Amino acid sequence: MPDQPAFPIVQIHSERDLLLAPYRHAVARLQHALVDPGDESALKAAALRGAEQARVTAWDAAFATLGLRWASTGATSVTDPFLAAFDASGFVPATLELSTGGQAPLEQGQARIAAPLFALAEWELFKLRGNRQRLEHAFGLLKADFDYREHQVRRRNGLLSGSPGAYNLHATGRFMLGGRVVPSLAGGANWIDASCMYALNARVLAEVARALNRKEDAGELEWVFRDVAAKINARMWHEDDGWYYDLDEHGEPLAMKTLASVWAVWSGVAPRSSIERMAKRLSDPTQFERAHPWCTVAAGEGDYRRRDGMPVGVARADFNLLVGESLAAGHLHAAAFKGTEQHLARVAKVLKDSGEVYLAYDPDRDSPAPLGDGSSGSDSPLALALCIQNTLGGLFGLRPHGQRGELEITPMLEDRHVIENIPFAYGLVNLEVGAADKSGARRRIDVMCDVPFRLRVRDGDRSSVQEVQPGMHTLHG
Repeated sequence: MPDQPAFPIVQIHSERDLLLAPYRHAVARLQHALVDPGDESALKAAALRGAEQARVTAWDAAFATLGLRWASTGATSVTDPFLAAFDASGFVPATLELSTGGQAPLEQGQARIAAPLFALAEWELFKLRGNRQRLEHAFGLLKADFDYREHQVRRRNGLLSGSPGAYNLHATGRFMLGGRVVPSLAGGANWIDASCMYALNARVLAEVARALNRKEDAGELEWVFRDVAAKINARMWHEDDGWYYDLDEHGEPLAMKTLASVWAVWSGVAPRSSIERMAKRLSDPTQFERAHPWCTVAAGEGDYRRRDGMPVGVARADFNLLVGESLAAGHLHAAAFKGTEQHLARVAKVLKDSGEVYLAYDPDRDSPAPLGDGSSGSDSPLALALCIQNTLGGLFGLRPHGQRGELEITPMLEDRHVIENIPFAYGLVNLEVGAADKSGARRRIDVMCDVPFRLRVRDGDRSSVQEVQPGMHTLHG
């Protein structure tokens, strides 16, 4: 069994400290959420346990790495076994079998089309850890994966679909009959999430290429991003509704409003005007803003709930992370913070009642919602890892920019709060942010670190940067 990962110690000096219960629960349980190579598996590196006992998935690995990277010791990336299991054509597999460490033999067709989120995971790892050698190695593998997609997966119209399981299509209720995704309905369509994830993949790989001084690769990838983004905005944006929609095999919109469209924001595809209109939908209680934000299916959809009362759309930790990161990327930090705070409050309430954290919740009730396979997802490993990212990234506003040597914090919490043992570059950083002054004075930030870095303090669209040397310092920002 892997060693217990060591994550930052956090505290809020007010009753809001209750929001940190899911984080502390996740940190305590994560050791059991990891599976190590050895007697239990033939994987090449530690992985995150999946919903199925015998498999681990690329979706879980990519999302979970965003939270696990904050560990100062222990497993930081559960994408490693996937990067070590490329098939002969240079393609990242969607799932791995524990027994073989490789892709299931029966999943060599459409099911190979895993969500291409590994470039994002590697880029975020680099921004926090600064491991250039790892980034070089990962770029070579992921560029081969990208080339495979560009020549074998992308359609003539420039858009994409994928494999329902690999993209967790059931979570958004699209292409479903009788509670199950119908592959024949999904196969001919063009998916907004798959197309935007592809664009995100190209954009992030271009950033990685620039960081590695690979100018030709960066130019090629940037061109692909702009090409895909232009096609998405021309064909999938619905001006009257202010939302992006899937297209059927004839190129006609499939007007089901789901959170899948928010990938257009995180990927950088959506222009500012579209982001602002989408943000209004996300904060509209007749659409996505629910008691537990955000619901994966708009409340205005006719099949928002099935006849048995079960929700078609749910509040899921991974989709909430998608929305929070997208709002932050659109500089809507207050909206991102509000949603994350409400999400953690609901998770904390269910945790207090049940003693467990779940991946999916009923958006209108304090209860878990069943996953696509009917299981409850209690203490889902992915949910545990996402508790960490939603807390450190969403609630505390930590953003690493390792390529610039900057650690950014957006202190939206008005209460005094402490984050100790934050791994950054090759050292550790402690931050204590003072309570907000009602007069609007700058907040006191006490810093202790053993590595030089730049601290960026963001307040909305404004920010200030201060050089910090090893030792103890009192700053104001």
